[in-house]
Amino acid sequence: MIRCDVNRCVGCRMCEVNCSDSHFGAVSPALTRIRVAKIEELGIDMAVSCLSCAEKPCLGCPTDALSVGQDGQIILDAELCGACGECIDACPVGAVSGSGGSPLFCDLCGGDPACVESCPTGALVDDRDTHVSLEAFMPFTGTPGQKRAHYVTSMAQPQREAWLAGRRVDG
Repeated sequence: MIRCDVNRCVGCRMCEVNCSDSHFGAVSPALTRIRVAKIEELGIDMAVSCLSCAEKPCLGCPTDALSVGQDGQIILDAELCGACGECIDACPVGAVSGSGGSPLFCDLCGGDPACVESCPTGALVDDRDTHVSLEAFMPFTGTPGQKRAHYVTSMAQPQREAWLAGRRVDG
């Protein structure tokens, strides 16, 4: 799945622009399958998309509209989708968004992710072989934006603390 190196992400949102453009021919934050979370108080930016986590709580879809593709991506059967939003609510890190009632999952752009190609800092990588557990984030509730902020803060805090420790001057 698409992974973001928090140490390299500058929050430019080129990934969002290219994602929405490649899928819908439009530049629209509402139509992107990857979203940049900006944590101003920490000075951290990080792009978040569906990580196809080990737990896959989104697969609890009441209409069985979701399945897992050969590369681990979540596949939506739009004909079965009732646009209930349960999969959006189930995502522990707020990576799934919705447009017009339908959920938007990263589909890896058919094998050549536009977000990875367009990232000017190389912060995004296509890492289909790594399986991530998001169990630690499942107890956190809130809106997708709040979940993304919680996830990014958790992922970035160790890097931020290390950076601050290296910048301290004794005396």
